[in-house]
Amino acid sequence: MKEAIRRKRKQLGCLPRSKYDIIVRCLNGSFDVPVKKRTPEENNCLAMIRKRKDFELGDRGSLLCGGKQVLVKEDLPRFVEKMFMENKGCGARVIYNKLKVNYTGFSEQAILEILYNSKYYHEKYPRFTNKPKPKTITEEEPGKRWQIDIINMKNQSVSYKGSTYSYILQVVDVYSRYVMPKPLKTKSSREVAKALEDVLMVNLAPDIIQCDNGLEFKGPSMKLLLNKYNIKMINSRPYHPQSQGKCERSNSVIKAKILFATKSKRGFNWVEGL
Repeated sequence: MKEAIRRKRKQLGCLPRSKYDIIVRCLNGSFDVPVKKRTPEENNCLAMIRKRKDFELGDRGSLLCGGKQVLVKEDLPRFVEKMFMENKGCGARVIYNKLKVNYTGFSEQAILEILYNSKYYHEKYPRFTNKPKPKTITEEEPGKRWQIDIINMKNQSVSYKGSTYSYILQVVDVYSRYVMPKPLKTKSSREVAKALEDVLMVNLAPDIIQCDNGLEFKGPSMKLLLNKYNIKMINSRPYHPQSQGKCERSNSVIKAKILFATKSKRGFNWVEGL
């Protein structure tokens, strides 16, 4: 004997007051509109009753669906506000999970829209709309501005020619997005400066190099290098990774490619691959 497969019943959507009243009248036997005079809404409610088969009336004449009380669409904001206040400003998901224990006829998205349009929600979680738009760093021609960063590869350290490499110096041309990565054994200022000079020796020196506030980009070795090539160093704003957007994006791409190559090629060495 084959086991019967039970299909998951579709969740009841928000019912406006008019539909709610029609369904209640149908269930208590007071709906007596002739077939030819029924509106599309009334026909829709009758079809819903036949299809779901889990509507019933509660003790006080309230509409139940699957044993849970159906909330009218017009009453939902009042219930959401009450739950929001009782639970000290909780989010839409918490309110949804608490309400669905005893009620039905709403969705998490409907609760979210009510919260976003409510005064009490924005009093607790104000939105500041006067923030300045982030300025995108651009250049008009290649070779004028570079962005540099360190990629931490400690979890994928490899040996190459007798040395262990755990970092990558990422160098990106802002205009062309051309990347010039260099493997590093450590991220000391001296080694970073040496790797950066290797890049400068095979490329025209830019006017500006932009980096974060890491200690690896400071120190005597880096200052000597910048003076030697007459390069201006600019530090990006702390806690604003979007100011290093080109570099951050390139970092993700390189790490993804290294991970893919490591899994698809046995014995792949990313230092050699760079």
